Amino acid sequence: MKFLKGFGRLATTITALMIVELASAQIPAKDQAAKPAQEPASSQYVGADTCKTCHEDLFNGLQKTRHWNSLLKTKEGTEAHSCETCHGPGAEHVNSGGDKTKIFVFKDQAPEVISKRCLSCHALKPEHANFERSAHATNGVSCISCHSPHFAKEQRRLLVEKQPQLCYTCHTEQKADFSKPFRHRVNEGLLKCTDCHNVHGSPMPRSVRVAEEQDTVCYKCHRNLQGPWVFEHAPMKTQGCSSCHQPHGSVNPRLLMVNQVNLLCLQCHTPTATPNTRARDSIAPGTPAGPVHDQSAKFQACTICHVFIHGSNADVTFMK
Repeated sequence: MKFLKGFGRLATTITALMIVELASAQIPAKDQAAKPAQEPASSQYVGADTCKTCHEDLFNGLQKTRHWNSLLKTKEGTEAHSCETCHGPGAEHVNSGGDKTKIFVFKDQAPEVISKRCLSCHALKPEHANFERSAHATNGVSCISCHSPHFAKEQRRLLVEKQPQLCYTCHTEQKADFSKPFRHRVNEGLLKCTDCHNVHGSPMPRSVRVAEEQDTVCYKCHRNLQGPWVFEHAPMKTQGCSSCHQPHGSVNPRLLMVNQVNLLCLQCHTPTATPNTRARDSIAPGTPAGPVHDQSAKFQACTICHVFIHGSNADVTFMK
């Protein structure tokens, strides 16, 4: 008898719990019915085929570039949407009949806004890490000033014009240097501006690249002058190659700053008043030694004797 009473109480408790659960389950269902269903974000994207119906020339141009494959893939957990990866969702633009204010149009934006949108993907590359601090960015040059995602003339970097003609559109002084008798062979295609300069920004002056050894980029080609040397010519470390050479072009042999070697050397090495003593012993320590002989035609080229002017492992005067 007691067993039957206990069983009845248990059944009553279970029934009550079931009623409470059913009631609680119906409450959110009613709330959900009262609220309109939110439209998924993916419905704001119309797809590249829709873009093609009006912008077929842009679509065809994009398909020929490396951007096309990357814009169709998912990167860093973010879904890619072809054209709309760069221009933003296009549903409102399409529904409004092509209203340009309903989509991101690059040519109507400020340079910093354009570059920021490009850097949302490209900032991950070390080459572009310093662009916002670069001379190009601070002077209002945006990414699309040099690059064209749709109509590039050079497919490798999507440039609007090939080098060096693209760089010459702004850097006219350097264009003149490369037409001088002694020059680096940029116009001939043996070198490119980007071989020496990181146009997206560098911690070095004039956006000069840094070699793997953190030395000046000149040593990338001129390895025989790099050293290290037992006796180093100080300007090589303190001022760099441009203290004596004009890197783009010069009217002087070896791209020198002046036409006579001794005049270049005398800019630092001033003659002393005691010609019968060695110059390096007659002046204050740390002062560049000056010549002790006359500057007649016979001695006008200092490098006739001081042949290892960039550095030496045998002689402090760079003579052997």
